[in-house]
Amino acid sequence: MWDRQPPPLLRGLAWLYANGWRIYEHLYHWGIKRRVRLPVPIVGVGSLLVGGAGKTPVAIAIARQLHESGRHVAVLCSGYSGRRFNTITLLEPGETPDPIEVGDEPVEILNALREVPIAVGRRRVAVAQAALARWQPEVLVLDDGFQHLPLARTVDLVVLPAVRPFGNGYCLPAGPLREPPAGLQRADAILQTRYTYRQEVEPPSLACVAARANHLPLFEAMIEPEGLEDLATGQLLPPDALYGHEVVAIAGIARAYRFLQTAEQLGIRVVETRLFPDHYPFEREDWGWARARTLLTTAKDATKLRARLPAECRAYALRIHARLEPAFCNWLLERLHFAV
Repeated sequence: MWDRQPPPLLRGLAWLYANGWRIYEHLYHWGIKRRVRLPVPIVGVGSLLVGGAGKTPVAIAIARQLHESGRHVAVLCSGYSGRRFNTITLLEPGETPDPIEVGDEPVEILNALREVPIAVGRRRVAVAQAALARWQPEVLVLDDGFQHLPLARTVDLVVLPAVRPFGNGYCLPAGPLREPPAGLQRADAILQTRYTYRQEVEPPSLACVAARANHLPLFEAMIEPEGLEDLATGQLLPPDALYGHEVVAIAGIARAYRFLQTAEQLGIRVVETRLFPDHYPFEREDWGWARARTLLTTAKDATKLRARLPAECRAYALRIHARLEPAFCNWLLERLHFAV
């Protein structure tokens, strides 16, 4: 968690970061830099926070909703933390890429969206153009791209958690904000994520206040347990399949406490935790201690752990999904109907 009152040095660096971002943003606002517009609608899903807002489950849910509505969809990911981050990688449905090469989030999305291709790479304009050339999609979903200004979007969605949507209010490195909250002026709507394991806040939340201040529609997305995947067999079990069982929880994600709270809500007894930084590769870990034990991890971490854990352990991934409210789905489909 970020300090509510960071030390003066970090606050000074955050001030420099925020003003550097404002200059960069204004280069596009003034037309000095130009955004590239592509001939298909692009739905951007991003956040003001560096992690833990629920962007990836929401992006998956939106891509699935568009696919089920009959549209040919492709998803764009940066592939951050992957070795091919600076190149372009096109992933077909059914592929099993190495997450160390392409990044953990693209593999997580590919596993969740069985019929949707994924285009990966830091340079989103080039990645989008490559996706268009390969698959001729009718719509593109840009995951975690709110701060990527070179690529213009038809709809720009900002995902904010109901609790502390702006963290401690500071930009990096003093806080979790990638840009000042004024950046919401570029958004078309706010999606507020809530977790079903507890009542989070009483309305109106700060996200609600921000939506009103920026005259933006506000929708909710519930982040819920979908099931427990047995990493040995790939079988998806009910969320309560480990009720009363003792597990070692392993996570390399932002805001891992939510993962632990969800496990607790499901009646899983977490007797030990092994927490790592976000996007941790797990390449140098010795897993001898895990033999004959039951492990619980996240869907994102499972992409890297599946091939590394000893066969003698029982390992499960807690899969979550975002439930979008019907009003948002109708709003989005209407916006895309009149686009491009």
